[in-house]
Amino acid sequence: MTAAGEVVASGLAFPEGPVWRDGELVFTEVEGGVVSRWTAAGGVDRLASTGGGPNGAAVGPDGVLYVTQNGGMTAAARTTAGIQRVGDDGAVAMVLTSVAGVTLEGPNDLAFGPDGRLWFTDPRGAADPSRNDRSGRLFAVDLATGEGELVLEVGPVFPNGIAFLADPDGTLVWTESFTRRVMALVDGRPQLVIELPERHHPDGLCVGDDGRLYVASTYAHCVSVVDGGEIVDRLACGDGMVTNCCFGGTDLYVTESRRGTLWRFELDVRASTAFAGSTAS
Repeated sequence: MTAAGEVVASGLAFPEGPVWRDGELVFTEVEGGVVSRWTAAGGVDRLASTGGGPNGAAVGPDGVLYVTQNGGMTAAARTTAGIQRVGDDGAVAMVLTSVAGVTLEGPNDLAFGPDGRLWFTDPRGAADPSRNDRSGRLFAVDLATGEGELVLEVGPVFPNGIAFLADPDGTLVWTESFTRRVMALVDGRPQLVIELPERHHPDGLCVGDDGRLYVASTYAHCVSVVDGGEIVDRLACGDGMVTNCCFGGTDLYVTESRRGTLWRFELDVRASTAFAGSTAS
């Protein structure tokens, strides 16, 4: 049965990258160039100013918040693209702007993997598929040593959300917005998990302890719940543009950019515990 959601915050500037940490929801505001946080008791307040366009967020094994800086959505907001670290005191530091000699162009989403490395997508090219001919990329980097690699070039498909499954292999999964696909890396090769219907262009995603994928589906105004390669439920967020989601306790929190809202769904499902540091977004 489809659960009804509720709006718990509004007036946000393109919210994205939700991650649950220590009883509060931390998220980015891409157009605002800030990282914010929400609690049921205190509402929304600003944690840090990153400038540019902060996109995904994840808590590392060290307990520190890491953010993908896409470089900004407008010319006026442009800054250097890369991975930023955000301290509890709001201090922001750029961690890296290149990996293995390859310059990052617009990191989108990130997750810590079973190998302890930080994995992230770098879509490249235009957000309009008709004008995009540059291959998107997947990177992985060991933040302790700075050593990393370009794991895969996936073609001009706009790789977006990234997460790890709670299976024995800790399988990497990511979304491709232009093809409406969710993909998995199996034996070093991309494998199709699901191709979503028309208008269900996937953005971020997270993994529940029920083994299901919760996929933000922008133009379908919902989170698509995927089980066994099929959509088994849709969690509707009005007429909003759903960007991402994560679990906090047994609730699913969803960011939505059209109205600038934060939604909550009471699902009695928790985040996959295999890789607690992952944003799965």
